[in-house]
Amino acid sequence: FLSNSTAYLDNNIALETIDPHAVYPTSIYRHSNGLTLATPDSQTIEAVMSTTLTTTIKITRGVLDPSNMILANLYQPLGRCVALVDDKVVLHYGEKLKSYFEYHGIKLVMLVHGGNEIDKDIQHVEEILVELKKNNVARNEPVLIMGGGVIADIGGFATALYHRNTPYVMLCTSIVTGIDAGPSPRTCCDGFGFKNLYGAYHPPVLTLTDRAFWNTLHEGWIRHGIAEIIKMSVVEDKSLFELLEKAGPRLIQTKFGTEGDTDEEFEELCDSIIGKAMEGYVRSEY
Repeated sequence: FLSNSTAYLDNNIALETIDPHAVYPTSIYRHSNGLTLATPDSQTIEAVMSTTLTTTIKITRGVLDPSNMILANLYQPLGRCVALVDDKVVLHYGEKLKSYFEYHGIKLVMLVHGGNEIDKDIQHVEEILVELKKNNVARNEPVLIMGGGVIADIGGFATALYHRNTPYVMLCTSIVTGIDAGPSPRTCCDGFGFKNLYGAYHPPVLTLTDRAFWNTLHEGWIRHGIAEIIKMSVVEDKSLFELLEKAGPRLIQTKFGTEGDTDEEFEELCDSIIGKAMEGYVRSEY
């Protein structure tokens, strides 16, 4: 044990010279490199900086079931989870979210904000920033954002501004978020009557899509989401279009296999559709 400990400490000292970022990372979720060139008299200097961002997307089931450890494994080392939740989503899933973190012994700080189009302005972004500061969110502490497209946009933009770059996890509760807006690096809000006037490129470090949330969507939103998937299949992936044809109206009737006439085979088909739609979006976006 002592010899391993000594080797670890020796490696730690060596890394301070080899790669200081490995020992003192500003963020474990992004890595920056730079190159600076100058004339001999230092009167002209050129610099290039590159940043590598890493994001992970998971299609999962029962994300708020205590047996699903994805969120627990992420937040247990931090001792708490600061969650930004859509004010409509909290009515359906707020208690389940509380129960999940309570089961795993993780403190939950829930910040509830509007997720309607009218809420997508700089004032609401500022309100989120104030709450993040009041709760002393650290720059390396991923904020959990739970909801649809608007809360993803303004919440993601707020975390981009907070500490200049605070990571966040996107827990998608709508189809459009779950296969499109959720992992998007484009965070934003409206201003002066202009759509997405303010914004930043700031993708979530983790996006979670669980179609169980779609059970509470009304039929119009289900159709809207399927239209987005059709768009992706036409542009990007014929095999996805064929899966949609195979599933047919049953997607709407069962809300993607979350109620009514469903079985394991059909649910696997639903997961395949979601996964291929998400992959097509990410390949196009990134």
